[in-house]
Amino acid sequence: MRVFDTERQGWSASRRERLFQTERYLDLQRQRAVLQRTAVVLTVCGISFGAWALGWKDEPKPYRPPAQEAPADPGASDGGTTADPTQPESAPATPPAGYTVLDDSEGFRIAVPEGWTRKSQPSQYGIDIVEYRGPDGIRRIQIFQVMETTAHESVVESQKTSSKLDGYQEIHVQDVTDPSGGEAAEHEYTADELSGESASGVTYHVIDYRFEAEDGEKYALIVYGSQSDAADAERELLDTARAWFCPPNTQCDAPETS
Repeated sequence: MRVFDTERQGWSASRRERLFQTERYLDLQRQRAVLQRTAVVLTVCGISFGAWALGWKDEPKPYRPPAQEAPADPGASDGGTTADPTQPESAPATPPAGYTVLDDSEGFRIAVPEGWTRKSQPSQYGIDIVEYRGPDGIRRIQIFQVMETTAHESVVESQKTSSKLDGYQEIHVQDVTDPSGGEAAEHEYTADELSGESASGVTYHVIDYRFEAEDGEKYALIVYGSQSDAADAERELLDTARAWFCPPNTQCDAPETS
């Protein structure tokens, strides 16, 4: 039976019908609450969708590799200038006229006069004793490794032995400056004989040079000539050989030449 609902201002089912069909006859306040919650849910969904749509539009574009740069001009230097092909390249360093640079089988590099012959003998320390000798049999260059801890000590020990030679005359025993900046010392003298050789009637002029090489080891570089040679002939032999000397297993720049 239908009755007039004063709250709803309309006819509605009887109380019995409302008890069995409660979903259809919610009170007005509850219906309003449901409508408000529904509106909030729809609003949130709408905002979320809008944010997603905007984010989708702003997604980064697919990766594309950058364009390849043009290869550098092979004639350009680091400063951006182009090398002048008309300018000659720097000439490689060369030894003085009449000398040749050799890579010895003992591993060192040295410059000796052209046409000289080589011989060697075992040493008690380090590399073999290597000797390059001129055609006259008098002029020669000898190279070997020494065991003393300093160049000065090595020269002093050598001088003790040389002073026993016939006709020995000391010129000097002194420390000197090596081209590499390391320590060096030399013993310069004349004698009528050489150790281990019979007298030849020649008075020898000897410069016994001991030095620390680029590898940190100590070496002897001894030049021999005749006292009658031109002035500084043996000094030229020594200076040229030392300038080009490079010890075994070591990288050395070629000396500067004028």
